[in-house]
Amino acid sequence: MSRYKPLTYNDIVKILRNLGFQLSPTGATSHQTWIISRDNIPFAVTIMFHGSNVEFKKGTLGSIIRQSGFTKDEFYNALKNKRKINI
Repeated sequence: MSRYKPLTYNDIVKILRNLGFQLSPTGATSHQTWIISRDNIPFAVTIMFHGSNVEFKKGTLGSIIRQSGFTKDEFYNALKNKRKINI
């Protein structure tokens, strides 16, 4: 059994906000782009809204975590804790 639980859209949004990401303005689309700059390196995470309680598939979740530039542990820990941001 994995120690990492499946995450929903609401979980992902909470994590991204806790990590310091901001929602980038987009047009009428089901995709959202969340952005952050860390050490002058921009990171962008694109997520699709499938419904607030629909779990992301393992591969999609792995891609979101890679796009964020954080480790899997850091990403999951942000679900519980708001991170102090060093910009």
